[in-house]
Amino acid sequence: MWFFFTYAAPTEIDFMNGHVVRQGREAGVPTPVSTATVEVVREIDAGTRKPEPQNIGAVLRRAGV
Repeated sequence: MWFFFTYAAPTEIDFMNGHVVRQGREAGVPTPVSTATVEVVREIDAGTRKPEPQNIGAVLRRAGV
């Protein structure tokens, strides 16, 4: 994914973790880490968050881990 952030290309987050989140919702299985990952990557895509290692902690905090 670093490539996408570095070259300002759209990420494939909806096809990867987004798919996991959708499947979890359909099956009634919570996917907090994947959900938080999608949210944070979308923020990076939107330019409201920088692509930096600290985002890992942000994802885990949002996921309640």
